[in-house]
Amino acid sequence: MNNVQFSNPQNGRVDLHLHTRNSDGDDTLSDVIRMAAEEGLKVIAVTDHNKFSLEQCRNEGELNVIPGCEFSTAYLAPAREETVEVHVVGLFPEGVNPEDFNGIFQNIQSGKKSYVDAILQQLESIGLHISLAEVEAVRRPGRHMGRHDIAEVLIRRGYAKDMDDAFDRYIGDFSPYYVPSTRFIGYASMEQVVQQIINSGGIPVLAHPWGYGMGEQEIRQLISDFKSVSGELGGLEVYYELYLDDPEKMNFLRCMALEYDLLPSAASDRHRAPQPFASTNGLAMYQKMLAKLNQCKNG
Repeated sequence: MNNVQFSNPQNGRVDLHLHTRNSDGDDTLSDVIRMAAEEGLKVIAVTDHNKFSLEQCRNEGELNVIPGCEFSTAYLAPAREETVEVHVVGLFPEGVNPEDFNGIFQNIQSGKKSYVDAILQQLESIGLHISLAEVEAVRRPGRHMGRHDIAEVLIRRGYAKDMDDAFDRYIGDFSPYYVPSTRFIGYASMEQVVQQIINSGGIPVLAHPWGYGMGEQEIRQLISDFKSVSGELGGLEVYYELYLDDPEKMNFLRCMALEYDLLPSAASDRHRAPQPFASTNGLAMYQKMLAKLNQCKNG
């Protein structure tokens, strides 16, 4: 997977967090690869939710395509009374055996049904009538049933105008009717997931740190706890596309990466057009990841 030669090894865009139709994205894997190559990106990581999308995961021209996964994990936040769903991106530049993660994924699907039921009950309480059968009917084969399926039904029923509207108003983490997933789904702990990523030859990256409804001090504690389990290979999504226009968030995350010696990552979390790919020239950052991975592998 790692045989692409870069014409300028210190320059070039990379996107180390994006999604396809294999989870909750709108584009096929081949289309994502094609569009990224057309935009001149040098490296992308395909990181669908809680699954690996390895078919057609191939290089194209100067574009290096690596497998990955965005893992949902359970994190016991010290300042809270319940666990928080925290996402960790696993990057595998040298490839990965998905069977290594069977134990990580095994409890998710059974818990998803209970979670969906709870969301539908919440929506019913505010007058939005959606059945479980409708949600199951729109679920794509091979994908865990979840909030994006509910959002699709909300759109079809005219309750929401698009995916963003459905999440913002009804089912997203920052909506008034948010139902925490960790009450219903037995996610593996953040520590367990991070350790398995490392054991399987990957790089664990803490995803979108401002995405968990935490204040700055809570995020600092999360980053500290993540560093304690990820060691030298830990990464942090500093150059997350939605944060680039927020100087306070960017300054905080840059400082955190330096203070905790975490590998900075560039990521878009792209799911569909018109969402852009990552705009950061992050090739040098990615190469630092490769160097650190090689250093740890060789002792």
